[in-house]
Amino acid sequence: VQGCLVRRLGRMRYRAMASPALVARRFPDGASVDALAVAPVVCFDRLDRLQERYLQSRTRRPIKPPRHYVPASADYVEAIRLGMGWGMLPPAQSESLERTGELVELDGGTTVDVVLYWQQWKLRSPRLDALAEAVTSAASAQLG
Repeated sequence: VQGCLVRRLGRMRYRAMASPALVARRFPDGASVDALAVAPVVCFDRLDRLQERYLQSRTRRPIKPPRHYVPASADYVEAIRLGMGWGMLPPAQSESLERTGELVELDGGTTVDVVLYWQQWKLRSPRLDALAEAVTSAASAQLG
């Protein structure tokens, strides 16, 4: 962006997650393309392309499963946990629910990576520089 500095922070890896009950009901033989085509999916909003990217990584065949939109982060995870559909989650949102058995990975190994960036005005100030340093340090500790 003109007038801005851009720093790459890293990538956030997302995995397809679902409740064990949804997996048992909709994917008894695994996450096949045919099962994915009809199983409901939870999307954050109509601009959320993560689930579509996952589906495209599994097949070139255009599939349009039923969708639920849940545009609030905590509610999005809760909708997946309650079995409304499967959805893409980063480890920060899924690990504790995996440990308790409330969520399982739908497809062991297929992931979608999102590269994250920090943008700020080129105009420098000590506070903005400190904020940028805090953000980039935290990102390097958390992201790949």
